[in-house]
Amino acid sequence: MNLHSLCYTQGRIYQICSLLLLVPLVVALFFGEIMPALLSFGIVAAGLFALGTLMTFKKPKKIRLRASEGMVITFLTWLSISLAGALAFMLAGEIPDFVNAFFETVSGFTTTGSTILQDVESLSHYCLFWRSFTHFIGGMGVLVFTFVINADSPADSVNIMKAEMPGPYFGKLVSRIRKTAVILYAIYFVMTLITFAFLCFGGMPVFDSIIHAFGAAGTGGFSNKNASIGFYNSSYINWVLTVAMVLFGVNFQVYFIGLRKGIRQALRSEELHWYLGIYLTISMLVTLGILRQSPNTAQAFEHSFFAVSSIMSTTGYATLDFTLWPLVSQVLLLFVMLIGASAGSTGGGLKVSRFVVYLKSARQQIFQARDQRQVVPVRVDGQILPESDKQPVLRYLSIYLIFLGLGTVLLSLDSPDLMTSFSAAATAVNNVGPGFSAIGPASNFSGFSDFTKMVLSFLMLAGRLEFLPFLLFFSPKTWQRTS
Repeated sequence: MNLHSLCYTQGRIYQICSLLLLVPLVVALFFGEIMPALLSFGIVAAGLFALGTLMTFKKPKKIRLRASEGMVITFLTWLSISLAGALAFMLAGEIPDFVNAFFETVSGFTTTGSTILQDVESLSHYCLFWRSFTHFIGGMGVLVFTFVINADSPADSVNIMKAEMPGPYFGKLVSRIRKTAVILYAIYFVMTLITFAFLCFGGMPVFDSIIHAFGAAGTGGFSNKNASIGFYNSSYINWVLTVAMVLFGVNFQVYFIGLRKGIRQALRSEELHWYLGIYLTISMLVTLGILRQSPNTAQAFEHSFFAVSSIMSTTGYATLDFTLWPLVSQVLLLFVMLIGASAGSTGGGLKVSRFVVYLKSARQQIFQARDQRQVVPVRVDGQILPESDKQPVLRYLSIYLIFLGLGTVLLSLDSPDLMTSFSAAATAVNNVGPGFSAIGPASNFSGFSDFTKMVLSFLMLAGRLEFLPFLLFFSPKTWQRTS
């Protein structure tokens, strides 16, 4: 571990991240809440900047960051910014308990959207904004944001971006890593702005539109209303968010290819075909499942398509309590919760690309078991997937299942039933938000013990960073010094 390079790079990141904590001050100034905001977010921002300045006092002659160091920096950044956000909540007096504040902040940055708040509407405007702003930053990535701001990012920063960007593969859109970050955030920002405009056009107040545009963009799901999207009782708003959540669950490289090479080229993505195919199929099946208990067919379509887009994109918004739906519909929602969104999107879950590789690998094994002489390659986008690319995808499933299983066991110590503990672990690891049984969309996580909330917090962090940064950070061998 090159501690000098790591310390300096981490300090620069802290300096940039401190700017994030100043954004709520603008909202506080507008709503006349500036003093409590200055005494909470202002103080924490100043402290984080000072820490970063101390860490960057002496610059290394040459900054070298290996893959393992990039992963350590990634996890340390996410943990630190979550602690800073939690401290701001505590100083503001909005969430005075540390465990609750940490849980809420981690849930925000990891775009999970689970909450311990029983009365969201009682929060100040600047704290409500901060909750959803963490979605916007966390959706594309805290470190991707720092690369946009920092013009002096080292060449080895690609090892950091690989660790933060979700999915089995990472490819730079252009030759320089900072340009890739700028392109991603430009597409992301424009799509968020369009979502905001459509929500405003539908009569949603401006502040609410900002909150829910952030939530849809980051696929996070924090709302400023206790009843979530159901508060507005608007089919227009439901469909706008349905489309937005689906679009933000698409791999952003598809949008880049569409801009550079045309829509036809972008639509050739095999992962996109599977993503939309699974979404439409499950939505139709859920519609059939809830048809009898819906007032009419149109509402059955509206609420089922919304729920599936919300769960599959791992956003977590709700219009109805889907735990009251037939069991088959809940099982289908649990299925898409585990699959999740596309790689390279702001969504969580296993990722559609991995799911496709698992299916094709299973098919390969079946055919080769029948005839060992038969060669059945796994193809993705028409190209044969090398073993060197396939094996990490298969190993990821093992790690995923270990975290899911261990999380379920630990959460069962404080859960009323198996479905609650399993869905709590699943919703945390996949960064979804609501679960089933006692933690459905009409409930929250406030009833759990501090131990359970901390377990869930670390499951959310591990799931968002896809486990390896989490595991490497806690491995003693990672911290052995290197020259």
